[in-house]
Amino acid sequence: MPTPAKKILFICTGNVCRSLMAELLMARLSQQRGLGLEVRSCGVAAEIYFEIPPGVRVALAEVGITEISHEAQLVTHDLLGWADLALTMTRAHCAGLADRFPEFEFKLHPLRGYAGLDEMDILDPLGRPAKAFAQCRDKITEALEAVARKLQAPTGDSRP
Repeated sequence: MPTPAKKILFICTGNVCRSLMAELLMARLSQQRGLGLEVRSCGVAAEIYFEIPPGVRVALAEVGITEISHEAQLVTHDLLGWADLALTMTRAHCAGLADRFPEFEFKLHPLRGYAGLDEMDILDPLGRPAKAFAQCRDKITEALEAVARKLQAPTGDSRP
């Protein structure tokens, strides 16, 4: 039986919105369910000076996540090598990373696709109204719940 994924890397564009929310939400879900996951996040165009948008802080606070200490980081070969599973926010992120890092293509998946959900892309809420951040959080949460069930399934194949 394959070893379940225990190290998950979430990837978006700037690493201050979608992938950050996914990291923090999955860390909490892992703790609540005793999944024993290690989670990290990064972005394909992240810069250390990128700041977390207020909409992200509000959307996470609405579900009880208020302690956020984060510095945006760029996706690297080392980060992809660390991960058992690398989940992107869009199909374009996934395809671009597979082109740049073909040796890791087997572990790269759009988050919602890996979760078995339709509407594969989670769109960036930056520059949109505040409610867009909550909608983004909810789409991510729905996918993370499905991923958690997949990882918990005793007979399920949770390989990347």
